[in-house]
Amino acid sequence: MQTQKQNLPFAGLTLKMYSTGKQSPKFEFQASSTKSQFQCSLTKKLYRLDQIHEWLNSPQIQQYVRAGYVAKWGSKVTQGEPTQYSNGMKLEITYYMVKPYNKSGYNPQSQMQQPQQSYQQAKQGYQLTDDKLPNSPREEIDWAKESATDFNPEQYEQELG
Repeated sequence: MQTQKQNLPFAGLTLKMYSTGKQSPKFEFQASSTKSQFQCSLTKKLYRLDQIHEWLNSPQIQQYVRAGYVAKWGSKVTQGEPTQYSNGMKLEITYYMVKPYNKSGYNPQSQMQQPQQSYQQAKQGYQLTDDKLPNSPREEIDWAKESATDFNPEQYEQELG
């Protein structure tokens, strides 16, 4: 079966911040927290900062997630038309989807599809002492609930022999 490579268009959320005319260490760019919103490059829909998860769960972006893309942050400074209030400089902050770099055969999709180790398999490497280890995660949780004040020195001495 031949797999077809998909070239997906750029997908990102961009927030524009405008120049304050000040220099560092003061803030060089600013945006109103109540009015500024991220704009989707695909749908042009606007999202607030607390709605980024909604963007990630949208059908258009889920296509990227299923294709193995990951999210990254980036920014760039652009020069626009100067006005009486600003020198025209803008900072664009973008949250975008990118295909991860595939180094020497690493495939993130195949990593995710591998079955998880069972509890018993994961536990096998830790049997370095003669302590009795729990047989299931439930027993381990019950053991962890025991109070540290439940220590009985007489029982401890008996166990040591």
